[in-house]
Amino acid sequence: MKREQRLENRSQFVAISIAAIVVSILYMSTVSAAATSVSIGSATVNVGESVTLPLMIENAAEEISCATIVLSYNNAVAQVTFVDNSDFNAAVYNADNALGKTTIVVYQTGESGLTGTIKIADVTIKGAGSGSSSLNLDRETLKNNAGVPVSADAVSGSFTVKSSGGSSGGNGGSGGSVTTPTPSPSPSPTPSPNVTGTPSPSPSPSQPEEPGIVTVRVGDLAVEKGALATITVQLEGVGGEGLSSALINFSYDPKIVKVLSAESSEFDEFISNLEKGEVRMVGYQTGAEGLKGDVVFAEIQVKAVGKTNERSELRLEVTELTDNVGQGLKENEDFNIVTGYFTIISEEGGGAESEPSNPLIPTLDAKETLAIIIGSFLVVLLKRRR
Repeated sequence: MKREQRLENRSQFVAISIAAIVVSILYMSTVSAAATSVSIGSATVNVGESVTLPLMIENAAEEISCATIVLSYNNAVAQVTFVDNSDFNAAVYNADNALGKTTIVVYQTGESGLTGTIKIADVTIKGAGSGSSSLNLDRETLKNNAGVPVSADAVSGSFTVKSSGGSSGGNGGSGGSVTTPTPSPSPSPTPSPNVTGTPSPSPSPSQPEEPGIVTVRVGDLAVEKGALATITVQLEGVGGEGLSSALINFSYDPKIVKVLSAESSEFDEFISNLEKGEVRMVGYQTGAEGLKGDVVFAEIQVKAVGKTNERSELRLEVTELTDNVGQGLKENEDFNIVTGYFTIISEEGGGAESEPSNPLIPTLDAKETLAIIIGSFLVVLLKRRR
């Protein structure tokens, strides 16, 4: 009987040991396969102070080639002023503080993506008014090298602003460093020259288009005063490996042209940042294939706000063109730029007023008319006497 009891106890011990080992293995597997996450830290500042919080990707097992993040917040409490310092090759952002949303797009221009712990960007936030606001990650789209979405958990943060005094500083998982004054959100664009006067009837000058060279083009446009129009930015003659990304700045005279939006790109992802006199745009491919042929980079919706016969040069600055193997294209070697002009014409049926024509016979008063009649009569009499 005692032997049977010992065997039973031994069996129970073995079963418990095996169960413990299985649980340990399962736990270790769970830890090693921790879910990919996107997170932003939390912070407390005083009104008018700024803090920089890192926006991070954690536990990225797959190579991440691009990410699109939409950060939302209470704009009465928080204002995003700057985004930089990404681990990705290229980054662009659009801070729409009027809506309390900032869109951040980052991507790799080469063949290799990023894994592990990745910094999407440092986000600088200013305390606009006292109170608290969540830093919500409304959208966190990650894609791997094949353009396939990668699942990720969103870990939002918080932002607290004190009315005045007291200690302030970063807190929470990733923390933050308080900085003041607030950095400028972006370099001020060079103002466009105010080109006015009657436009020349000849078309804008164009650069030679060599075979095999990509042409970055914006055409001429004549628009009635007060009317809406669409300006198209084209990438023409793309060959070889195709294009994987493009960063292009579009500038104009804001006294003549008002930009309403920039969208409708043929790239998989596109984002624009509208500033007075300049539109900064980026488009990139999230899949394995680059774009070839004639590509619409952007369609810019505008309004003619200047005066009749005024015109503005439409200038393009190519910051980056990258082919599908991560090779950057060089201006004048791999691509050239063709600029255009935006001309305001009179409203339909309302052409320029013509000057009143001079009558062939001037208007005369009664005395002048009588003098001419008498003079003519005397001339006739003299001729008859001869």
